[in-house]
Amino acid sequence: MPLDSRKIAHIIANRDKIRLGRSETVVLVSTGGGVTSYQAGAGCVLNEVGAVPAGIANRVGEITRTAYDALAELPSGTAFPSGLKLLARTATATQTAVQAADTFTVLDRRRAGLGTTGSGGGANTGDRWLLRLRRIR
Repeated sequence: MPLDSRKIAHIIANRDKIRLGRSETVVLVSTGGGVTSYQAGAGCVLNEVGAVPAGIANRVGEITRTAYDALAELPSGTAFPSGLKLLARTATATQTAVQAADTFTVLDRRRAGLGTTGSGGGANTGDRWLLRLRRIR
């Protein structure tokens, strides 16, 4: 059964309710031509997949079965710099703030979610970006 515009609007409204209070500003770090640039990106929901769940004292001896350490969800309007290398968990887009924050290497990024403007590829493939990340220890 295809989704009409009313159903799509309902799903998007519910997704916005889920994101409310969970989003944060992160810094996207890119390199190119020997220059490192820092760009703040608002509305990121960061899910650390290797985190210990509530109520668990420790996970000594357990193996995390995911190929990445965190999953970042960013709005579809996010403009990614070319040469994207790192994502830092800070709102300040400076070298000093990035060095002091939790940093993650970007493994890959892809579009996900509803194609709100029609079917097909390109910009119509989803309404958000998903980035798989590896924590820099």
